Formats: sequence, structure tokens, C-alpha cells
Amino acid sequence: MKSVSKKLWDYIGGINGLLLIFYSFFVFSTSVITSSNLSKFYFIISEILILALSVIICPIIIKTISKINITQSKLKKRNQKSQFFLKFAFYIIPLCLFFVYYFAYYPGGFSLDSISQYTQVINNQYSDWHPVIQTLFALKLPLALTGGWIGSIVLFQILCFSAVLGYSFNTIYKCTNPKYTAISMIFVLLNPQVGYITMYPWKDISFAIGALLLLTYSLRIYVTKGEWIKKPINMVLFIISASLTTLFRHNALLFTIPLIIAVLFYITRKRGLIICLSIIVLCLGIKLPLYSAIGVTSPDKRQIETLGLPMTIIGAVVTYTPEALDEETREFTYKVAPKEVWEEKYKDGSYNAVKWDDRTNNDVIEKYGTQRVISMMFKSITASKRVALTSLIKLTDASYSLTDNYDKFVYPSIVENEYGISQTINGHATAICEAYRNFIKDFLSYPFLHLGFLHLILIVSVLSKCRLKKIKDWKKVLFIIPVFAYNFGTTILLTGINDATRFFFYTYLLIPTMLVFLYRKDDERSSDKNVQFSK
Repeated sequence: MKSVSKKLWDYIGGINGLLLIFYSFFVFSTSVITSSNLSKFYFIISEILILALSVIICPIIIKTISKINITQSKLKKRNQKSQFFLKFAFYIIPLCLFFVYYFAYYPGGFSLDSISQYTQVINNQYSDWHPVIQTLFALKLPLALTGGWIGSIVLFQILCFSAVLGYSFNTIYKCTNPKYTAISMIFVLLNPQVGYITMYPWKDISFAIGALLLLTYSLRIYVTKGEWIKKPINMVLFIISASLTTLFRHNALLFTIPLIIAVLFYITRKRGLIICLSIIVLCLGIKLPLYSAIGVTSPDKRQIETLGLPMTIIGAVVTYTPEALDEETREFTYKVAPKEVWEEKYKDGSYNAVKWDDRTNNDVIEKYGTQRVISMMFKSITASKRVALTSLIKLTDASYSLTDNYDKFVYPSIVENEYGISQTINGHATAICEAYRNFIKDFLSYPFLHLGFLHLILIVSVLSKCRLKKIKDWKKVLFIIPVFAYNFGTTILLTGINDATRFFFYTYLLIPTMLVFLYRKDDERSSDKNVQFSK
């Protein structure tokens, strides 16, 4: 007979169930930890209840999800005409949807960043504050092709995005079945944020397009056990895609490096070495000779862009418990900004409001340097543990919170500018977009607007479908890690989560493809005759 401990271990689902219980307890505890009006008694009671519910519910979830599989349909031979119309639908449906938003908010949305990049293009003076390769691709190229037509910028982005989405849906269809493909299309295309954010020529969109294309290539490599990338043209496309995606955002390495590592397990060492070296050479070729040729300038004040975590914690302590700080740290913070600025502007988990205040001197941070600022962060944690923990949670909980709201809509608008770029609103199309947006916000906000909910889906899926003692299951998990590495890594680098919606919106595009890695049956994962990729 099984011992009580063995029965309990089997009930919770082993190490996988224990990890899910821990994650669930952590996620729901964060709102309790950061609550300032809870007494010690109610805090303890709340934690006990959260733990008890996690122990009861998490094993049930794992057992239920573990039985779900995405089966692959045996693709029947179709005539060329029906194949053409099917592929056409994968591409034309996203295009038609984006055109509704395009007509509603012509010529799209232009923020201060967008106008800054537009200025660089028309003056041919480039700064790498915004990734120059993204500026050249998303703004310079369409303007050059159309003689400077401002409407071409977002139109070009729509065409590229629709092409990559169509390619992704076509790949999912070949690897799974029509039902899952339809669900994937609905999930991606019916998210109003996808339509709204696509109206801006931001680096976030270029990165999202590149990340989706790179993940789709990776799925084809995974499904065919590396056969797909043996074709020279496919290998070249993978290298170009990986290189551009890496350069579209300064922190994109957090995504591309883990994904390339995952792919290396499905190709030969020689091919993997060639691919890695080619990506490095191409990236350096763009960053060095090309940038030098067009006179790209490197911006200063870069350290502050990577010191989000230290400045958030230091800022919280100096705002709420300044008496706890040592003299050096207190002197540093008041050099950065006067005491009244911290008290007026600082919010838990966000240094942004302080950073952009006219009275703030961010040069001080550059002078002190990364090492010294990080050292002061640790001293601040020691001085005021509760305040430091609360600020850390507030900074990062956009990635896991199920209770806090980070569902701010990004509306297409154009800031005041010297170029006379203005928006032409189409009343009927705009009314349709806004009515649909309100419906989603009122009834379906979680699946479409909460990053923490998507992370929970991925974590539950990994723990339900993968046995962590098996290497082959870890190989699957490697394809999921890039999203977590990028999202959690980015929240730590940021000085606030004001733009969390657009920073992490690419996750909504990738999750249907990522779930294929986890839910598709292993015995269908080889060079199956049912899976044939022409390119």
C-alpha cells in the first residue's frame, strides 16, 4: 500500500504540481504583500487561504490539461485551386482586418518617438537611441519606395505583418488541424490591441513581426527534425530573420539567443556553427560598417536605460523611509532629484515620473555608474526590506499579475508636429473599432489584455505536458523560455511599466505557435508525410 506521503505527492502531481502551487501562491500573494492596510492577522489568514486554494485547485488543473492534445489532421489531397484559396485566406483575412483600422485612423499613429524617427529619415541624420535598422526598415524604406508618402509607413507595416501572420497560420495549419488554426486566428486577430498598436511604426511592432517569423521558422525546424533548414534558402531566411529581429530592439537578445539555442538541438553542430557565426557577422556588419557609413551617432545616458531595478528600489526607499538610508545613498538620490520631486512624482514600481521631471538630473546616474548604483540598491534593500520588496513587485508584476490592471488601450493618434502630419478620421470605421474595443474590455479583458494571464497559460501548459526529468521534454521547454526571458528581463531593465501594453504585446501573437510545441503529440513530430513544407 502507498504511504500517506506518497499518496499526497501523487495527488499534487509530483514536482510539476508543486511548482504550479508555488507559482500560484506567489502570484496571488503579491497583491496581499503590497497591500498597506492589512493587519498582520489578516495578512496571515489571507496567505493561508491562498495556499490552501492553490493546493486544492492546481493538481486538478494539471490533471485536466495533461489530457489535452492537439492532433494533426491527415491533409487530404486538394486540387491546386482549393489550396490556393486556403492559403489566400490565411493572408487576406489579417490584411482586411488591418485595413479597417487603417481607414479608421489614416495615416496611422505617430507618437513622439515616431516623429523623432521620421525627422531622422528626412534629415538623413540617425541616432541609435531608436534602433537605426528599425528606422531604416519601417520608415526609410516605405518612404523611399513611394516618394515620401506619409501613408506608406503604416501601410508597409500592415503588408509585412499580414504576410508574416499568414505564413504563421499556414504553418500552424500544416502542423495541427483546421480547428486549432481557426482558434489561433481568432485569438490573434480579434484582439483589438493588435489592430490599434499596428497603427504605430514602433520598434515594438517590427520586433513582434520578426519574433513571430523566427518562431514560425523554429516550429518548422522542430516538426521536421531539422530537415526544413537543410535547404540553403531556408537557412538564409532564418539567419536574416534572426539578425534583424535581434537589431530591431536593443534588448531583443533576451529573446533571440534563447530561441537560437533551442533550435541548435535539432540541427547538426556544423550547421549550427555556420548559422551562429553568420548571425554574428551580419549583426556586426550592420552595426559597424553600415552605421558608420551613414553617420549614426550613439546616444549618451544609456546606463539609466538598464538600471530600472536599482533606481526603482532606491527611489522607493528614499521616498517612503529616507531615514533608513545611509548618507552616500541619500546624497546620491537628492542629487538626482530634490526631496519634493521624489515625494510628488515617485510611484511604487515606477521611476519614470521622476526621470522625466524637469527638476531631475539624470546625468548624476551616469556619473556614479552602474556598479556604484547597484551597490546602493543592495544597501537600500538591507535598510528597508518591506519597501524594497513592494517596489520590486510593483516593477515586475505586469508579467505575472492577475489582479492589477495593465490593460491600457493604445489609441492611434498623432502628436503635434512641425511637418503637418495629421489624422483623417473615418467615422464609420472608427465607430466599429471603438465599439468592438469596448466590448472586449468589458467582457474578454483577460485573454486579450493581460500578460500575466498568458504567462499563466504557458506555465500551466509546460507543467502539465512536460515531464521535467526527460531531456526531450526540456527541449520543448526551451522554445517557451524566450518569452519569459524577454518579458521578465525587460521589466527589470525598465524604469517603469507605463508602456507594458506595447512592450509585451508580441506575446499575444506568439502564444498559439508556442502551444503547438507543447500540445502536439510526440509521435507526430518527425518527418511525417502529413507535414510537408514547400519552402
